[in-house]
Amino acid sequence: MIITALLNLVYVFIQLILSPLALLGDVSLSSSFSSSIATAGGYYNSLNAILPMDTMITILGVFLAIEGAYVVYKIIMWIIQKIPTLN
Repeated sequence: MIITALLNLVYVFIQLILSPLALLGDVSLSSSFSSSIATAGGYYNSLNAILPMDTMITILGVFLAIEGAYVVYKIIMWIIQKIPTLN
């Protein structure tokens, strides 16, 4: 019951934050966006020959996942310590 209330609270908070974006009109990207993506892909491929970028991106993702899990753990433990009946 408490978890459901917390999840509903998070959902309402995210919905409140994102509601102004729903009021905006649709946007379209400029035609140079696809050419810039192609150029960035070329840079990525040339750098991949020197340094294995796929491996580096995987390592970065794992690192961010571990750090994110640690931050979530610290936040949960802080919340648990703030509940007066639990010690």
